[in-house]
Amino acid sequence: MLQKYKMKYELTVYAWCLMSNHVHLLIKEGNDDISVTMKRLAVSYVKHYNWKYRTTGHLFQDRFKSERVENKKYLLIVVRYIHQNPVKARMVHQPDKWRWSSCCEYYGRSTFPKNLLDGDYVLSMFSADSEVARRRFKEFK
Repeated sequence: MLQKYKMKYELTVYAWCLMSNHVHLLIKEGNDDISVTMKRLAVSYVKHYNWKYRTTGHLFQDRFKSERVENKKYLLIVVRYIHQNPVKARMVHQPDKWRWSSCCEYYGRSTFPKNLLDGDYVLSMFSADSEVARRRFKEFK
């Protein structure tokens, strides 16, 4: 679903991490306000979930939370925070061991869904050379 909305509303996805009871997304809004896009995404997901599991009603406890990322330094801090979430929750020992995260793709491995991550901008902050950038990104963790 996120892939569909990414394409439709021209979102840029810098990082993501699916946890057992929440998700972290670092998204640059596209051609629509982020609040509107997130509402559409949530409603679509709830409808799908309720249909799939033959249930009804609310699924999310709260409305999504959003905070502006205004500079490159903070962007990197947020990417690291998102990828470290499974480590801090003691679900894995290394961020790249959590398969439901964009961290693996930043490390050069494939992830599902393909083409969801727009990681080139973040990697370019480490180096113009992609191998050097990935190595420095790993060290940044």
